[in-house]
Amino acid sequence: MRIIEWNCQGAFRLKNKEILELQPDILIVPECEQEYKLQFGRLTPQPNDFLWYGDTGKKGIGIFSYSNYKFRLLKEFNPAYRYVVPLEVTDGHKSFLLFAIWAMDNKQNPLARYIGQVWNAINHYQTILHENSILIGDFNSNQIWDEKDRVGNHTAVVNFLKEFNIESLYHRQFNEEHGKESLKTFFMYRNIEKPYHIDYVFASSNIIKNGYYLKFETSEKWIDKSDHIPLILDLVSFDSKVVLNDTYQDLASRHLNKLTQITKTKFVREIQAIESLALKFDTERIISNQELTQLMVNIDTLKQIDNLISGLIPNGGC
Repeated sequence: MRIIEWNCQGAFRLKNKEILELQPDILIVPECEQEYKLQFGRLTPQPNDFLWYGDTGKKGIGIFSYSNYKFRLLKEFNPAYRYVVPLEVTDGHKSFLLFAIWAMDNKQNPLARYIGQVWNAINHYQTILHENSILIGDFNSNQIWDEKDRVGNHTAVVNFLKEFNIESLYHRQFNEEHGKESLKTFFMYRNIEKPYHIDYVFASSNIIKNGYYLKFETSEKWIDKSDHIPLILDLVSFDSKVVLNDTYQDLASRHLNKLTQITKTKFVREIQAIESLALKFDTERIISNQELTQLMVNIDTLKQIDNLISGLIPNGGC
């Protein structure tokens, strides 16, 4: 299986020929335009499956399948942590979790910009981080910027993922430390004299031990198309199956069960309201984005209160 990630710096419909010549089974493209602009079959070869998420039609993150793999957006998806998009990828027999990432600015909350968004997202998605998970994309981050004010820095993200046996494939393959990468993925203003390493592939130990090879394209070939180069991940075929009850009830239960006992006791009505809303969503055919966002906000608010209680009371009052 070949997975390629490439931040195309916009206008993917005019740049896709060269990247598709690399024959990706799955292609992740940050800064990709929406489907109607891609004009499948005319400007962009028709994929077998496609998913796009963004705030406007001009730029978002596009995930393409040019193989027999299909995508399913998980109900766990929280739009507050854009753009970190959790998917189940399956060929009908095997399946794994893919987190497609384009870490964005956040003008409303500067402390949660770029790597701060990734930090918030992996904390939110930790209940589904699976033994066969891949996180791939433009993280807009490097350990060299750890001192910048964020809710979580690059090193914190790396260490958190290690707790789930998820590691950076580049750093394992090339035996280099974070912040000391010899190969670069981004060239500011398309200037080869301003290189940085900000695109990553993280994967679970099951995938790592099965075998992989990560290759970086050269800046000379791609600098006229984008300020990023493509990352090419070749994986040895592996048997895996995602076992996840993808319902809103299960989503709510996984998050609420992690609350401390004192929070569960003091916020009984709020918890019951969340559980009722989740049950309602599982039985309705059409749910608005506003309703889904409210469910996520209610869950996150309780989790934030719980964290405060845990910090004020030893052992969270248990």
